[in-house]
Amino acid sequence: MAENEFLDRTKAVNGCLSMLLLSIILATLPYFLESRDALIRKGLFYPLIYLTQFLVIFTLYLLFFRKREGLGKGEMKGRYFAVFIFCIFVIQFVLPRALGLTKSEDWLTGQMSLPGWTLLFNALLLTFVVPVYEEIIFRGCLFNALMYWFNDRVYWSSLVLAATFSLLHTQYTDPRTFFLLFLVSLVLTAARVKTKGLCLPVALHMIMNGSVSVLSYLFITVSGR
Repeated sequence: MAENEFLDRTKAVNGCLSMLLLSIILATLPYFLESRDALIRKGLFYPLIYLTQFLVIFTLYLLFFRKREGLGKGEMKGRYFAVFIFCIFVIQFVLPRALGLTKSEDWLTGQMSLPGWTLLFNALLLTFVVPVYEEIIFRGCLFNALMYWFNDRVYWSSLVLAATFSLLHTQYTDPRTFFLLFLVSLVLTAARVKTKGLCLPVALHMIMNGSVSVLSYLFITVSGR
């Protein structure tokens, strides 16, 4: 690798890591607000986090990252979509039963118990906003950085990314949930690699979050959990 190419790629990796660090900071700052408890009671604390991360991360993506390798739209192919969405549904709705995970996590139960428009607002953000910036951060920026560190070894990069993705979802507590998130990340990364872009991972992530939100709400409502 030529020296100029090495320097350019190093700068690109540093930029990608900065996006991850910025995302963590943006997710952490609201916890220091004096109005935090009031926002939590009103069901507006997490929407504040979601919208702040989206506005900052997506703006930076449009300005500096969207033309980088693997961070564009990529190819949308029907056969890839069918295979990957099937894998997502198996991981989300079949595997939990096999693992004995029949009770919703406390965080999810709390979200699905929000009143009226607040519940709808949270659900819409989880479905259409969160997947956008999470895919930019994880399958976009962090995956590129890991590919650089592991000399373009896809498997090692995917495994480390999956571990990072699952562990950063700190709202969950059950180890089985982290394992499911680990598997979800592998599927989304495979979609990113196969299509050479983020459009399919974002679409899969949206469908996953939307279906989980709807079915969790129905389950919690019917069972009273």
